[in-house]
Amino acid sequence: MTRPGGVQSHVRDLSCWLRNEGHAVRVVAPYPPAGVAGGGVTCCGRARMVSMFGTRFEVSLAGRHELRRLAADLHDWGAEVVHLHTPWTPLMAWQLWQRLHLPTVTTFHATLPEASDSGVSGRVLHSIAGYFMKRSRAVVVPSEAPLAHLRPQERGISAHVLPPAVNLAPWREAGFRRAENPAGGLEVGFLGRFEARKGLDVLLEAWPGISVQVPDARLTIAGAGPLLPSVREAMAGVHGDRIRLVETPDDATARALVAAWDIVVAPAPYGESFGLVLVEAMAAGALPVAAANAGYASVLGQGEGVGLLVPPGDAGALIRRIAELAERPDERDALRRWSVSRAGELDLPEVGPRLAEIYREALVPSA
Repeated sequence: MTRPGGVQSHVRDLSCWLRNEGHAVRVVAPYPPAGVAGGGVTCCGRARMVSMFGTRFEVSLAGRHELRRLAADLHDWGAEVVHLHTPWTPLMAWQLWQRLHLPTVTTFHATLPEASDSGVSGRVLHSIAGYFMKRSRAVVVPSEAPLAHLRPQERGISAHVLPPAVNLAPWREAGFRRAENPAGGLEVGFLGRFEARKGLDVLLEAWPGISVQVPDARLTIAGAGPLLPSVREAMAGVHGDRIRLVETPDDATARALVAAWDIVVAPAPYGESFGLVLVEAMAAGALPVAAANAGYASVLGQGEGVGLLVPPGDAGALIRRIAELAERPDERDALRRWSVSRAGELDLPEVGPRLAEIYREALVPSA
């Protein structure tokens, strides 16, 4: 829970909303590899970082005595329903869940690359997903994108398609505080992990072309990850003097950065189940230009938002679209109005009650 990410934001904001609605909530997560998990989190099991499918995540394991104590504590506390997130991420959540024997709601957040979906790893995850789906009272996915490898219909299971329950109010507030840019010019930004799965390499490839087409454009790259050397190389190269690097911004800094940008570039070529980075930017008043992967298309692939999508991995298309938007401020303003409205449809007050109803339904014994 200490690592930045959409699942972490979803769990944190949903828990807060549920408590404000009068429900009692416990969040259980592994002890972080470094630091502390923060308030409101019960830690169990140790975690270690691993890499797979072009990204990094934690593998965790808890001891038998620790699990027994925590399961007894949760039962004594009065736990009624369990909400599992990404349950195939080994191993602590499965260990604890086995000992609770409670009605379960499971959210599958991940979308596999197409090449992995048909490989051995994809088949293994499909089998593990089936194990959890058959034992859950309800299955939730953030968009239709994960259904391609989950295939719940093959097991006679229906899934709720529901966006992550994330509080966008802080992002809107950051947008309200946005100051006018005294230097003028187009502010372009990237926020996320510095890895190929997020498409940062595509943006770096496109930047010289964007710089030529939009001579007053400036680029801010915020985050951290293995492609940091590539960022530094771009900063030392042609038009690199217009690139600013902000490493590992905290939440408040990230929101202020995004609110100051005209365009947020999200060029992830694959592996996105939703598009939280897009929705947060839209709430802050920044306009997303995103790769048309299945998850991002679930956010932008309707109405005017279609014009904000470009083919995944296509640096040339990214250059052209940003150059077009730079030349057409009226179009940017119209798209921005649409995007702010679209973000409101995906905000926590819209999503939270629907999840609470799924919990209530899960408590009703099946026939």
